[in-house]
Amino acid sequence: MTALPHELHLEGDRVVLRAWRDEDAPALEPVCGEWDVCAFTSVPWTYSEAEALAWIERQRQKRAAGTVLALAIQGRDDDRPRGNVNLARLDDSGREAAIGYWLIPEARGRGLATAAASLLIDWGMASLGLERVELAILPENLASQRVAERLGATPEGIRKESHEADGRRWDMTIWGLANNRG
Repeated sequence: MTALPHELHLEGDRVVLRAWRDEDAPALEPVCGEWDVCAFTSVPWTYSEAEALAWIERQRQKRAAGTVLALAIQGRDDDRPRGNVNLARLDDSGREAAIGYWLIPEARGRGLATAAASLLIDWGMASLGLERVELAILPENLASQRVAERLGATPEGIRKESHEADGRRWDMTIWGLANNRG
């Protein structure tokens, strides 16, 4: 188990990352039901305030358990969450983790996922001592592959049937990023 900070607030040039708050529940509505988000994350398929609040509480519990650090992504000039970025699958040594992210539709295509992932990866490498971060991306998800490229990650191959979602097993393209980012 990795010791994760109770509160974390990171500011970059384009984004701010912060803990999810109960008042952020409506921010989940635009992605509830989106297959690309819900099939590969714990975001509820159907929006209700109760389901959104339960999702936010689960993120707090995972942080307290040291298994996932999920942060809301917001623009520099707007305090509304535009998406989520998280470090997960923190290994027992604390040296490796996986990063994931999603954005609401109106925030896509503006570089926010790259900015948020880069900020959290840099923090994880500096503060947690991560030596490697992995991205597992559906082969047809070209937008996420472009994020991985912009982060400086390198493709490592296909992990066959490595992710279960929507009642089947999916191949994932694995991208790796070592802690040599300068």
